[in-house]
This record gives sequence, structure tokens and C-alpha cells, in this order.
Amino acid sequence: MPIACTIEGTRTFSIVFILTAGLAILSCRTHEEHSPVGVAHPVIFIGLDGGDWQLLDRYIASGSMPNLGALKREGSPGVLRTIHPPLSPIVWTSMMTGVDPLDHRILDFTRFNPVSGQREPITSDERHAPAIWNMCSYEHKRAAVVGMWATFPAEHIDGTVISDRLFSFQFAERKIPEGAVWPESVNGSAAEALKGAERETDGAVMRSYLPDLSEDELRSIVANQGGYDSPAGGLRRILIETAVNHRLALEAIGRDRPDLTIVYFQGTDAVGHLFAPFSPPRQPDVPEADFARYGNVPARYFAHVDELLGDYRRLATTLGATILIASDHGFHWIDDRPQVATGANAATAARWHRDEGMYLLWSPGVHSGEPAADGTAPQICSTLLALLGLPADSRLAPALPAARRFAPAREGSAAVSYERMFRKAVLARRSSVIPRTSSAADNDAMEKLKGLGYIDGREAQITAPRGSTRTPGSFSNEALILEERGRLREAEGALREALAIDADSTSANWNLSALLAREGKREDADVLLLRTLRFGYPDAPAEIVRRVLADSKEHQTGRAAGLIDKAIEAKGDEPRFFLIRGKLLMERNECRAAATDFDRAERLDSRDATAAASRALAALCLGDQPTAAKELRRSLELDPDQPQLRKYLERRN
Repeated sequence: MPIACTIEGTRTFSIVFILTAGLAILSCRTHEEHSPVGVAHPVIFIGLDGGDWQLLDRYIASGSMPNLGALKREGSPGVLRTIHPPLSPIVWTSMMTGVDPLDHRILDFTRFNPVSGQREPITSDERHAPAIWNMCSYEHKRAAVVGMWATFPAEHIDGTVISDRLFSFQFAERKIPEGAVWPESVNGSAAEALKGAERETDGAVMRSYLPDLSEDELRSIVANQGGYDSPAGGLRRILIETAVNHRLALEAIGRDRPDLTIVYFQGTDAVGHLFAPFSPPRQPDVPEADFARYGNVPARYFAHVDELLGDYRRLATTLGATILIASDHGFHWIDDRPQVATGANAATAARWHRDEGMYLLWSPGVHSGEPAADGTAPQICSTLLALLGLPADSRLAPALPAARRFAPAREGSAAVSYERMFRKAVLARRSSVIPRTSSAADNDAMEKLKGLGYIDGREAQITAPRGSTRTPGSFSNEALILEERGRLREAEGALREALAIDADSTSANWNLSALLAREGKREDADVLLLRTLRFGYPDAPAEIVRRVLADSKEHQTGRAAGLIDKAIEAKGDEPRFFLIRGKLLMERNECRAAATDFDRAERLDSRDATAAASRALAALCLGDQPTAAKELRRSLELDPDQPQLRKYLERRN
């Protein structure tokens, strides 16, 4: 249903976009002229999680995203490089604060609740740096924040905060709990938006994505509250959350006339984790039926997102607003796509994030039409300050160069320390937060993180062994940042902290193994690597093969043989291990033992041309010409593109 609003006065609006989808349309008008040149315009920031020009440009070219295409042609688009590790709460918090994760301290998707010790989604309590909405309050600007990561409990700012935990309350609690929304007077409209979005995401909407969806399946999805245990259930959750955030952002603009509006859409990333495996062209391991059913979902969803961008573009045109659209990272939609929905493999969900995200600046009064220089995620905060005409902070990363075309002049404006203002207020802010135990909504949000593959079920059950709220994942992520900066000793210490909490943490074992191997401590490194193999980490077999080959090349044959023997003992169904051990045996002229290993590799993977060719070499070594010829022909059948093998057989004949 359209939502009408009237905004009076001389204020104009700048809009920053976070990729999302919504259902409502806002129609507004002004009664006076736009603000004069040099006066700051209000800003709307739209966050499109995982937004990636590689995919978006394809949709623009196909005509399915005409609004984004127009914004890009008329505005200043650019690439926004992410930070490492490219995990949403870490990167978005750096974008909103302008500082390094080591400074803002949001380092994981979750934390340990200080009261119950149970795992819960990361909260605003953990942030150690001011966010852009705090900076607005300090400078007497009003902000509206909708759905952004790590905003629960909602901070008491001059404006509105609809926290990231609101959506789960629709399914888990009858009443929106304290802290989900600020001010509390917005609770009613937030609850109504939740109910309305769920009601409107009906069978007709779902069948526009999945035409074969039956009534029985739809009833089952609704009864299960649209969880991520199935692609169709996850899709319904994405559509409802998209609609809620869009509607509440439009309502906040109409009600509060904020200087800065921030609206965040996770759906543009979540739809990738759930549906990229099924998108065109079909991948060999994707069943035809799944490809036919789910293959068009991403294109349909992004077309819906484009409709929402059209709502904001029309609003910006009416109000003279500036639009900033940005993503935290890209996504591997094209090459190296996930083979299955990433919820099935929590350890590797983030590997599908590309370093190259996107941003786009647009205003109806500024027509650039030129690509902008690349930027980095932390520059978004200073860019927002510039667009709002607020003082810069010398501690922060500079604004994106393209912002100069859209921001008001700030001659003689002295830099300020927003951090100092924040530290004065932070104790009062935190003391106002009532200690909480885990709620049903926390559990629902945890299920969402598991469904998208960011945590696994085992991790979710671990409780804090001491008073700290920090998880093994936070220490492991901190270590990656420290290692990237060359602070190896500190990185090792952080990883050992992670293992002290959870000795079976896959990420901590994997990262510490890599760090120790880099430092030449191979014995300890290999022990940890073998642990990740036992945990089922999918990258472990390839890393074991890499280390064994490197050892063999460096004539460390004893270490190579020991590692591959232990790997086979831990995982005896991995054909690559038998191939590599057979190679080592061949190098020692132990042809019969090598043939046995190559036979085992063939039985484990009958479609591997390398295994057949290796078995042929072992047969030649044993003087068994008929078996060698048979295996060579089989290898060529499996992979005809082996000219040397073909020439060898032709010479024999």
C-alpha cells in the first residue's frame, strides 16, 4: 500500500542507499524552494549487502534494473574495496565508524551474553567507537537508522533506531522487547510494519518467484516461520525483511525529517548464499529440477530491489536529496560460485565474498556520469560527514574523492574528535542498558546466522568459560587482522585465546596452523591442520596435498610421508591422498605399493583421469603392459585433452 507524507520547509534531502528490497512507495512534496548552494542536504544511505557491479552491471544491461542504470549513468559509481576478514558486522561497523576493527572491536557475528553466558548475535554494547548516527547527535543533526548490524540495543540518539534484531521479534515474541527500537513511541508502527509485511508476502508474491509453489508447501513454510532450512523458506524471510526495512525507512523520513537516513538490506547478500548455486548458467552438480525451480530467483529479487531504488530516486528528485549506495563486499556470482547453499557449510560461507564491493553517489542537482576513483569501506563514514556538512575527524579515513562534487563547501571548518565525545557518553549509554538474558528472538537470530552459513550448530552451543563476552571467532578474526599488519606474535596470542575457549574451533585451528607454517614451525602446524581435516574443513585436503608436495620438492621426504600417512588415517575416503602417496612411492621405486594406492584412488573417484593415468604408470613400472594400455585408454576416455598420452598410445599401436 502506498504511504503518503508531507515534508514542509526549506530542507532538502541527501539519500545514501544500502541495497534492499521493499514493498511500499513513498510520495512526498515540499512547499518551498530547495536549500541554497552550499547548505548541507539531508542524506539517505542505502546499504546493499554483498552488492557487486559484476552482477549488477549484467542486470542493468539486460534491462531488469533500469533505476540503478539511470543512477549509475547520471551519478558517480565506483568500486569499494572491503577489509579483511570480509564479514558483514565487521565491515559495516568500519563503514559506519570510519575506524579499523581493532579500534571499534566488533569482531564477530556473535558474542557471549554477559548475564547468561549463552551465544547471541553481536550487540551495540560491544562497539568501542562512535558511529555516524552518534556523530550526527553530537552536531545537532537528526538520524534514522533502520536494520544496520550491531545496533541492538538501540542507542538513544536524536532520531530513530530500528535495530537489527527487530525482524526476529516478529516470529519469536508477541511483544517487541525493550531495546529493539528507539524511541519506544515507534514500537507501534514497527510492530504494524512487521505484521503488514508478513501478511502481504502471500502466496501470490511467493509464486512470482516460485511458480510451482503448492499451497501445502506454503502452509508448511508459514508454520515453520519461514526459516532458512529450505530455499523457499529462506526466500520468504528475505522478502519480509526487505519489505519491513524499506517501509520503516520511508516512514522515518516522512515522520522525522532526518538529516541522515540509513537503511540496510541484507537480502542482496542472503539471496546469494541461498540461490547463487542455482543461478544461470547451470553448474554440473546442480540438479536440473533445482535449476529450473530456483534459477530465476536472483534476477527476480534484484528487479524488486530496483523497484525500491526507483522509490528512493523519485523521492530524492522531489526533495533535492543526495543518494549514496554502498556495499560491504562483493559476491562470487559469476566465477567460483558456491556449489550448494552456504548454510550447508558454515566453515566456508565467507569465502564467497569478493573484495570488490560497490558504491554510487547521485543527486538530482549533480550530473556526473563519470566513474569515480576506487575507495575503501572505512571511507564511507567520512563521506557521510562531508555530505552532511559536518566537521571531519582527522582520526578517520578520508572521504571518497567523488564526495567533493556532492558535498557543501566547508571553508575553515576545524576537525573535531568524535571519539572524545563518544567516550564521555558511552558509560551513561551502557549503564542505561538493562542486563538481559537470552530471549527467543536471540535464538531466532542465531538460527538465521546458521541458515546463512556464518556459524554452525556446534559453535552456537558453546558458552563463555569466564566473564568475557568475546567468542573464539572474535579472537580468530582479530588474529587475521593482526597478521595482515605483520603483528605475528600478537596474532598467535589471539588464536591461542580462541583455542582456550574452544579447542575444536575450526577457524582458530586453521588460522594458527597457517601462521605457524609461515613461521617455519611445521610440526605444530601439521598437527593443527590434521585437526581441521578431522573436523571436516573442506580446504584441509588441498592444503595437506600442497604441503606434502612442497616437502617432497624440498627433499623432506620423511615429513611428507608422515603427513600423508596421518591424513589417510584421519580421512581414508579422500582419493587425492592416495594419489599423492602413490606418487611418493613411485619416486622411491616402490611400484607395487604405489599401484595399490592408485587402485584405491580410482575406486574412490572413478571419473578421475589422473588416477587412471597414474595407475598406468605403476603398471609400466611393474612390466604389466596390457594393464598400462588399458588404463591409458581409460584416462583418455575420461579426459580426451591429453595429447602426450594419445601420442604414446599411437606409437605403441
